Amino acid sequence: MPKAYFGKVSALAITGLITLTACSAGTPQSAPSDVPVPSAEEYLPLLAQTQDDDDKLPEGFEDTESYDPQTRHLLATSDFGRHYVAVGNEGQLCMVAIPEPVEEGGDYEIAGTTCPTMDYVVENGVPLKVNGGENSLEIVTYLMPAGISGETVQNAVSEMRASHPELAAEDIQVVTENDSVLLVMEESTAATLGQITINRPEGDPLVLASLT
Repeated sequence: MPKAYFGKVSALAITGLITLTACSAGTPQSAPSDVPVPSAEEYLPLLAQTQDDDDKLPEGFEDTESYDPQTRHLLATSDFGRHYVAVGNEGQLCMVAIPEPVEEGGDYEIAGTTCPTMDYVVENGVPLKVNGGENSLEIVTYLMPAGISGETVQNAVSEMRASHPELAAEDIQVVTENDSVLLVMEESTAATLGQITINRPEGDPLVLASLT
């Protein structure tokens, strides 16, 4: 089972900037395979595009040293935060999540980063949990592996809601942007759901890594 990444804040005393950092016992990896693995750019063409203003981090944030800042792109926005991707220093697919403030109009204050290997991404996608700050949400984000459509994830979410009628419609969000599918929720919702399974159109079901 992959290790979960948890975001934390490191404030730079002189500049006041916030660096994107992550702490974990290890990086998600899969067992060696003879099947060719695509590069991060082949897997997610957005990474090879030219950056624009939308790809900038919120004011006060800096890039972590685990990826190439020139490859950072805004993958999607959700009701729970901003979700970026970048190419890791060793060719991994990195994801950065910046949770929304609890209060509308508040400032972003925390971020988390994870950089799983491409063989892991192809099979399992990218899981990331970011611990909330004093005034920001604590969120769980899953970037689905290729081959799992937004419709497939929406169907799984419908089953989740049927099994947990106490959850409101806005408690779980499926976002489809830039040839990707994201499943995003607060950590408390993920804890309520427990094990999350997505039935693939073909092959074995995808059991998402537990981040709670």
